[in-house]
Amino acid sequence: MDYHRQPTAPPSGLLLRDAGALILRWCAGFTLILLHAWDEGLRGWKHVWHKEPWAFAAEMTERGFPLPEVVAAVSVAAAMLGSVFLISGLLCRVSAMVLLVCALCGLFLYGRVPDIAERLALYAGIYAALIICGPGRLSLDALFTKRRAGR
Repeated sequence: MDYHRQPTAPPSGLLLRDAGALILRWCAGFTLILLHAWDEGLRGWKHVWHKEPWAFAAEMTERGFPLPEVVAAVSVAAAMLGSVFLISGLLCRVSAMVLLVCALCGLFLYGRVPDIAERLALYAGIYAALIICGPGRLSLDALFTKRRAGR
């Protein structure tokens, strides 16, 4: 045995990549929750319990979706839960895939509205990058994979 060998640290490039994935996950997740999904979820809650009008469900009706209130509620739930999973790095690729599908559907529906289309295209790019690169080692996915490999 070689007792004089120094333990090796991960190369700095990998650490930077993992930090970049963490920043990307947190920025996308917190932005989606705080600027979009939370308010929409509150409006949906008021619609269900206080019978207030919900513009998002009305828009789904105008666009011809079947069960527009259900589609709106599922969209908001996917955004909220998917963002929480992205932030934590738990089931990151699955969450990013669901959010990518939602972003692409939104891009298809709002492609002619520049501000919305730009936002959705940026989100879609972030989700695609997370699907390809994964959440990095600074995530719950990495922690659970490490524990499972140690058994």
